[in-house]
Amino acid sequence: MSIHWSRREWLTTTSLGVLALSGRRAHAQSKQVILGISVPITGDEAQYGLDIRQGAELAIEQSNQQNVVPGLTFVGVVEDSRSDPKEAANVAQKFAARGDVLAVVGDFSSTPCLAAAPIYQRNGIIMMTPTASHPDITKTGDYIFRDTPIAAGEVGAVTDWAAELGAKRVGVIGRNDDYGRAYAEIFRANSVKFGANVLSVDFINPGEQDFKPLITGLRARTPDTVMLALFQVEAALLFQQARDMNFHPTFMSGAGLFNPQLLELAGQAANGLLLVSAYFPGSSNPQVRAFVPAFQAKYGKVPSKFSAQAYDAARLIIDAIRRSGTTDRVKVRAALAETKNFHGVVGDITIGPDREIKLVLSRLKVADAKFVEWTKG
Repeated sequence: MSIHWSRREWLTTTSLGVLALSGRRAHAQSKQVILGISVPITGDEAQYGLDIRQGAELAIEQSNQQNVVPGLTFVGVVEDSRSDPKEAANVAQKFAARGDVLAVVGDFSSTPCLAAAPIYQRNGIIMMTPTASHPDITKTGDYIFRDTPIAAGEVGAVTDWAAELGAKRVGVIGRNDDYGRAYAEIFRANSVKFGANVLSVDFINPGEQDFKPLITGLRARTPDTVMLALFQVEAALLFQQARDMNFHPTFMSGAGLFNPQLLELAGQAANGLLLVSAYFPGSSNPQVRAFVPAFQAKYGKVPSKFSAQAYDAARLIIDAIRRSGTTDRVKVRAALAETKNFHGVVGDITIGPDREIKLVLSRLKVADAKFVEWTKG
């Protein structure tokens, strides 16, 4: 996998065992670098946390096996944020109190990230969220990064697509949290710009399970398109209940619903969903073709986009350490901010002056309870 390590190529997974054996004695003498991983391990969003943890840990393991930064061994320390803002802030305080955490991969969603980011900023700890897209997160300060597209870019890709498909009557459904409210407002504003009639903007509370009243009201307004800012569990319930109530608009979403668990939960009820994503496991991208089998060999499943972005997040941090030639946080932060054309699983990554990235988003759909590439016609 071609990235900016000291060697231009990732070694193949078949050689990792040899590297691990030959490197054990060297690693025993090396300096440990602590990378925090703050994710929901328990609670309703634990599946997302598991995906992120596994992606980050695979990147750390491979970096050690390949001796990416000679003299350094990377250690991932996992803490459970429960995707709760208070707990995420507690995790950030805990990492800061340790004194040895150089950077943190996490958190998962926008609300805990917004709570934790000021603590990391004050303590000079790099925070790299692989998944949270609220526009205010990176505005916290110069130690706060992400390797997922900002909400406006992802929503723009969806609404441009909706306009091409001729959407005229649009409904919007978001979760009642920072992520859902931010996406819903941009969905609404963009839809108005391309000339659609926005019929309603509805919000559901996390953990809510009965969407029949919402569907009844929305169905009466006869939308042709419904744009979603939801997580996989509530989306699966929505699809199942919409099917049972014979409500079949075109559902559209950003990359938040690109997760195998959605299909496990919703089955055929998810058919017809249109969504965008920077990562697709069936891609011919060389980085994807190396990452997917390595992840499957370790965890026995196809990696989700959350695992892919966490994998890239950890590698971006490690690459900045390699390029800076130090573990000094100030210098590593500066190197990370200067990242250009890093060959990631989600595409080539350049970090802009606002610590945001731009990625090419693929158009996908669900057909026969599977994610496939969307083709016109």
